[in-house]
Amino acid sequence: MALDLLSTLYGSSLQFANQAGLYALLSIIPLIIIYLLRPRPLKVKIPSLMFLMDIERKKRLNVFRKFLKDPLFLIQLFVLILTSLAVAAPFIMANEEAGGGSTVIILDASASMQAKTTLGDTKFESAVGQADKFLGAKNTIILAESVPVMVIKETSSGSASDALKKLKPKATSSDLSGAILLGRRLLPEGGRIVVFSDFTSWSGDDPNVAREVAQANGIIVDFVTVSGRTDNVGIIDGWFEGSDYKLVIRNFNKDAQNVKIDVTTNNVNALSSTLSLDGQSNGYFTVSKLSPGTTKISLNVDDALSVDNNAYVIIPKTIERNILYITDNAKSPSLVALNLVPYTTVKTVDTKSIPSLSGYSIVFVNSPLSSDAAKSLSDYVKGGGNAVIIASPGLQDMDLLPVVLDSITNKTSLNVVQAGGMTDGISIDKVDVKTHFKATLKNGAVALVKGGDESAMLAYWKFGSGTVIYSGLADPQGSNIFDPLNENIWNDFHALPEYPLFWKQVIEWVSGSLDVSEFNGKTGQFIKLPASQTIKTPSGSSITTDLLLLDEVGIYGLSDKDVAVNLYDEAESNLAGSPTVLTSNLSTAGIPTTTQTILAPKYLDIYLIIAAMSLVFLELYYLRWRGEL
Repeated sequence: MALDLLSTLYGSSLQFANQAGLYALLSIIPLIIIYLLRPRPLKVKIPSLMFLMDIERKKRLNVFRKFLKDPLFLIQLFVLILTSLAVAAPFIMANEEAGGGSTVIILDASASMQAKTTLGDTKFESAVGQADKFLGAKNTIILAESVPVMVIKETSSGSASDALKKLKPKATSSDLSGAILLGRRLLPEGGRIVVFSDFTSWSGDDPNVAREVAQANGIIVDFVTVSGRTDNVGIIDGWFEGSDYKLVIRNFNKDAQNVKIDVTTNNVNALSSTLSLDGQSNGYFTVSKLSPGTTKISLNVDDALSVDNNAYVIIPKTIERNILYITDNAKSPSLVALNLVPYTTVKTVDTKSIPSLSGYSIVFVNSPLSSDAAKSLSDYVKGGGNAVIIASPGLQDMDLLPVVLDSITNKTSLNVVQAGGMTDGISIDKVDVKTHFKATLKNGAVALVKGGDESAMLAYWKFGSGTVIYSGLADPQGSNIFDPLNENIWNDFHALPEYPLFWKQVIEWVSGSLDVSEFNGKTGQFIKLPASQTIKTPSGSSITTDLLLLDEVGIYGLSDKDVAVNLYDEAESNLAGSPTVLTSNLSTAGIPTTTQTILAPKYLDIYLIIAAMSLVFLELYYLRWRGEL
């Protein structure tokens, strides 16, 4: 009767997946036999009750009426029937959602989805509101960032709706194709993928190709276009040039616009300016001599997208170098070159007015020193200081030199005998050496450049706790340093275009190179950390990870440093999209929210098992009530 009722409700005939299981109904026969053969109580005839004997005789004529009046027999009978039917695996054909109601919601979380709509909300908020209508029985949500990020997997519509409300757009590009292919792997045949995006740009493969691949696997894929305002002025690129920082600002609007730019360094206003931009054109802006610390460059504009109106730059304060240059020749080319190195302060003194050396990161010597000055320099290096000694006429042997100076000799060639950071990119072999010291390496010293006569021309060694570098390429003396007949010009190294680069690399080598790119990045990049750590994001939240995805614009606070992150993505800033990017077959927000239904077997064995177990508990209760337990 219960099976007939279910069959009637679902409008389908009852079938059995395991018809052989119906043979289990034969178990009813042993039950009936047991009840027929069970011992009966001894009956004693009493004459005064003989009038009842005729009634008893009639009862024996219908033995099965006794069974029907025995509750315990009826309970056990139905337990056997229900269990036998469950073994036969009964089912009916019923309508259900394709793919078991499994739905994957893909939300474009790229920077362009932060753009405002005409209603005042953002495109991402509009997409979340629409996505709530597409939820199925089992829901998976994927954020399409520069890499797909799975938020939840196969949850109910209620849990998925709550998760949608907590999501925020990021500041990266969107890999829609990767997100669709991830959704395809998670869904059974007949499942559904719904993609919400503005489809103005993407990274990776064309999402239309990914949709065709998913549909070939029996997955339904719908695209829902989310539109919004397209007016925008944004910073689309930025880079270092020495101590300057250059920006590219684009006006995506058709009309010309005057853009006010504010620059603050360490929360103090450093510059305010106005840049005139023609319609749909680029403008260039330079922040000269960027100071160490955190600098924020802001566009004071009211447009649809604010995430590209700010750029952040970090120059670590440890990059600053304080150098003392000792010379009696204030026009030394090496001194001029050192003054060109960014974030380097050079103080020049003569050999008669040498101050205390403490507080300087490097001391350059380009003139002969007195014995007292040499002793002071030696103590400074032993204590952990760094010294660069440039060959000059009259230079005397000193304990801290990595070479032993011999006589002054004539012309020689130069060869790099050990590649290193100081000589990278420098055409040392092209230097014409007319005069030089014949110098021999001391034990423990390392030569980077040698002359044809085996003289050490560029060498270094550890002296105490510090480092000493010797350069045998003397600076020219005199007023005309490019006069080839000038006897005070020992070489023409200063005439090479790479000369300033050489001294920059010497400073970086001896004091430790600090790459500012380690402190400045773009959204979509990853930072691999040596161990898991808690990081403060630009939005103020904290995350704990050992692989950090930079998906917000602003300052990330790591345990050992801060990192400035910018969008710098013209495709994301272009809210109107590009004709070569837009697709022609995208669905609109009017997609019907009904899902595809199919006929599928609905198995009823679980209901029969539950009913049988309920009767077993009823039997135990009955036996206890009767006092037999």
